[in-house]
Amino acid sequence: MLNHLTGDQLSEFDDTGFLVFEGLFDDDLNQRLKDDVDLMMDDRARGEKKMVMSYDELGALTSEPVVVDRVADLVGGRKFTHYHIHARWRGEGERGVAWHHDYVQIPQTNRSHLMVHVFMYLDGLNGEVGDLLVMPGTHKKVMNGDAFRQFEYDDLPGSLSIDDLAPGSIIIVHSSVQHTRRPKPGGRSFRRYFIDTSYCQDGVRWSSYPNVEAINEVALEKGFDRNGKYAFLYDTSQLYDRLAERERLNAVNEGRPVLKLAKGSPV
Repeated sequence: MLNHLTGDQLSEFDDTGFLVFEGLFDDDLNQRLKDDVDLMMDDRARGEKKMVMSYDELGALTSEPVVVDRVADLVGGRKFTHYHIHARWRGEGERGVAWHHDYVQIPQTNRSHLMVHVFMYLDGLNGEVGDLLVMPGTHKKVMNGDAFRQFEYDDLPGSLSIDDLAPGSIIIVHSSVQHTRRPKPGGRSFRRYFIDTSYCQDGVRWSSYPNVEAINEVALEKGFDRNGKYAFLYDTSQLYDRLAERERLNAVNEGRPVLKLAKGSPV
């Protein structure tokens, strides 16, 4: 039961679009993840870029029960698919990321199925390198991912700044919540370890990366499905190549494209 959400937490997520879990990872898991991020960053510094799923601790994180079981509660017991994992650390002088959301849909038209991102801060946040700013409730409106981008990293009316988190904390965010990483000074003695994973509810196919099938094959070969319990996370059939579909949409994106797509007839 410890991995599951309370009714109050489910209501809070529905209202704000995110949940904060301070110090969720134990010290052992947290250190193993940091070691893998360090290894990955060293590999990249040498020009050796491997898929994140190929690193044992980072790959296993995609099916970590303390995360996945909470996501399962948010989707109401329905199946869902792992979408991606990113990882790195950031140090002094890092740039920010302007306001955006990460809900993948081409074009942005509805929020019928849930997608969540899980932000993980292995060394927490301390007001250096980069704060997280979120705009609660923006998951309830349909908008393009860059709808707030002109505001860059500014505090906005109603926005919330998160800059003080314990090591091993995570934040589960509805992927359509607008958020930004605001650049901050400092960082000579602080690394902002950051991992994000994302998951999307089954029932519609989600646009994805061209190599997702190979990524899922690695996950299954390495046993990240945990003896089959979480095999559903690596179901490639729930995803499609977004580049091909974007080309198809662009070919009819004039006038009333919905009629062309639905009936195959001219507008």
